[in-house]
Amino acid sequence: MIFTELEKEEFRTFLDSHELKSYLQTPEIAALKVSNGWSEYYVGVKENNKILCATMMVSYNGRFGKFFSAPRGFLIDFRNIELLRFFTINIKKYIREKGGYVLNIEPKILYKERDINGNLVENGFDNSDIYNNLISLGYKHNGFYLELDLNKQVRWAFVLELKNKSEDEVFKNFKPNTRNIIRKAIKYGVSTRELSYDELDKFRVLVESSGERKNFHSRSTEYYQKMYNLFHEKEEVKFLVSEINLDDYIDILSNEKKELNEKIAKIKDHMTSKNQKDELLTQITSLDVKIEEAKNLKAKYGSKPIMAGGMFMLYGKEIVYLYSGTNSDFMTLQSQFLIQWDMIKYGINNGYEIYNFYGINGRFTKDDNRYGVYTFKKGFGGNVIEYIGDFDLIINPLKYFFHKIISKMK
Repeated sequence: MIFTELEKEEFRTFLDSHELKSYLQTPEIAALKVSNGWSEYYVGVKENNKILCATMMVSYNGRFGKFFSAPRGFLIDFRNIELLRFFTINIKKYIREKGGYVLNIEPKILYKERDINGNLVENGFDNSDIYNNLISLGYKHNGFYLELDLNKQVRWAFVLELKNKSEDEVFKNFKPNTRNIIRKAIKYGVSTRELSYDELDKFRVLVESSGERKNFHSRSTEYYQKMYNLFHEKEEVKFLVSEINLDDYIDILSNEKKELNEKIAKIKDHMTSKNQKDELLTQITSLDVKIEEAKNLKAKYGSKPIMAGGMFMLYGKEIVYLYSGTNSDFMTLQSQFLIQWDMIKYGINNGYEIYNFYGINGRFTKDDNRYGVYTFKKGFGGNVIEYIGDFDLIINPLKYFFHKIISKMK
């Protein structure tokens, strides 16, 4: 076995065929980092000119030297302890020679099997041996944290299996409320479409709108534009938004009101009918409110406003729901549900096997600050997944020590 640097395209070929492939290991993500001042590296182990394992790494020059990261790396059989040891020894030497003091890895390895409620599955898979292999080789685990840390790759996520399933089968497994919201959106003429490159600032505005409510920051328009340029040609990124034709929506509501008035006109005057009439009048009042709201929205946004949006990465057999945002003025129409359903259908019809709703917290109680995010994703069926977490391979202990102290002070 030999440890060696790899050409970018030979690495890409290996990545594309590996079971642990992730868009986060692609040369495109490395290029994104390079555009922000990082450096990129491709290394692996070969035997008889065949690549046995590999990783993409990026680094930036920090206060104590170079900080190295292998996002969702390594691409390796973590149970092959001999190979893992050889790779670790040599990558440690390689990083030391490059002036690095630590390597952070976030393997695309699930830890223990979970069900839809986040509970451990009896007799489910358990990858504790992989954790133990890494610890035995000197990797420092950064904890089985439960919070969604926006500075790291997610440790807890929610996924929906699509493999060998039809649209009807998947839709029937949604929670009743989720199905009803989607049907309602379709009934009222909500539609979805992809944004073009020139429209990506609209997506940023949507994410910022949600960020103000949920206390997180949006990426810049430049970030979305870079991701579009890097991935869109291969159809590996999509920015999907929901729209509504407010003129049609007002007409639909007005017709509903007309039908209710016709029902009232046919009701005879007795006690049972009075209760029925009161209920219909209540529905009419609700429709009047919605019609007035729609007219006000039309005056503010025009006839066909964008209501919500989502950014999706499509790589290998997986779709990842990465970022989203909703205009707060359109929250009641809940059009984010239709965006998810349309992307799920795209996945079913284009051979994707996993629909990854991505980040959630690892607590599943109503008092959790992200419980609403979890219940939204849970409404589509599927199950919770728990990644094994991230590890630091310490190259220079003293520099690493000071790095951790400074990090805690931020």
